[in-house]
Amino acid sequence: MTLTDQSARDSIVDQLDKSIFIEAGAGSGKTTSLVARIVAMVGKGTPINRIVAITFTEFAATELRHRLK
Repeated sequence: MTLTDQSARDSIVDQLDKSIFIEAGAGSGKTTSLVARIVAMVGKGTPINRIVAITFTEFAATELRHRLK
C-alpha cells in the first residue's frame, strides 16, 4: 500500500539540511516521522543536544522523548 503523501514523509527523513514544520491531523504519523528524522540526524553525526523539536502539547513531547529512548 502506497500512501498518497509518501514523498512528503520521505522528505522529512531525507532532507536533513533543512528545518521543517510538520502539520497534520491526529494519528497521521507526525511523531513517528519526527523520531525517524531525529534518528537519521544523529546517525549522520548531529549531536542530540543540537536538535530542537517543538511540540504543541506536553503529551506529545513526552511521547517523543519516550520513543527516542
